[in-house]
Parts: sequence; structure tokens; C-alpha cells
Amino acid sequence: MAVSRWDPWAELAAMQRDVQELFGRTSGPRRATATLVPPMDAYRTEDATVLHLEVPGFAPDQIDISYHRGVLTISGERATASDVHEDAWIRRERTSGRFTRSVGVSPDIDPSKIAASFDNGVLEVRIPHAPAEQPTRIPVSGGETASSGRTVDVTASSSTAGGNGSS
Repeated sequence: MAVSRWDPWAELAAMQRDVQELFGRTSGPRRATATLVPPMDAYRTEDATVLHLEVPGFAPDQIDISYHRGVLTISGERATASDVHEDAWIRRERTSGRFTRSVGVSPDIDPSKIAASFDNGVLEVRIPHAPAEQPTRIPVSGGETASSGRTVDVTASSSTAGGNGSS
């Protein structure tokens, strides 16, 4: 089960964007303080769970990935253009600010084997699956009768007991 922090304002902003998209218009220029939530895809392979996050405009050093007690957290921050005066903006659509995405993963994984790469604005995180627990066979030792090699034929005992009954 994935664990993530719920942000009601982010959901409200997303709903507002969806409604505006539905009607094909926007209500004025978007602010740089709009919610920054990079879209994420996740899928399983034989050996890992793979996450892809779209983070265009970010540099790899602006992204932080951490793992603690079964939760992988990916966060980053993009600053606003500080060289442009606030009154000079005609249109501002690129969001800036901080984002955080948290994903629940198995607490049994080895965090040192989590790998991340960045290419063309897409962050890929590979989380190896936890090693499958294999049952361990435990030999049972016993007294002299157990090692004598004597076996009991349960089928023969059953048919003999059933044959002695009355018809």
C-alpha cells in the first residue's frame, strides 16, 4: 500500500485545472505558485519496481530521493525566475516551488540497491524486489525406531481394518 501525504489544496488545484481544461479556458495568468506535482508511472519487472517521474526543467542535483522504513520519498525544488520583476510578467505558466512524492515499498528491500537515473527530463527509479523467502527444510532426528528404516503401510492397514467389518 502506498503511503503519501495528502494535500487537499493540491487536489483542489488539480480539480480547478481539469474544469478549466474541460471548458477550454483559463482564469487569467497562472501563478508561479501553482501546485507542482510531477506525473508518475510505476510498473513491475521480474527483478524490480520501476518509477518514472516527469521533471522537465529540473537538474539531477535539484532532486532528492530518500528511503526510510518502507517509504521512498522523492522531492525537488524549482526556483522562480528572480531576474524578472513581478509587474513585467505577461504570462506565467511554468510552475515553481517544491514537490514531494512518497511511495510505499517493502520494508525488506536493500536500500543500497535502489538506483536512479535522469534522462531528458524523466527521472527513473529502480527499486529491487525484496529477496523471496524460501522455506528451509529442517531434518527431524529421533530415537532408534526412527533410524531403523521401518515404514508403516497405511493403505494396507486401512484395507485390512475395512475387510473385517460385517456385511
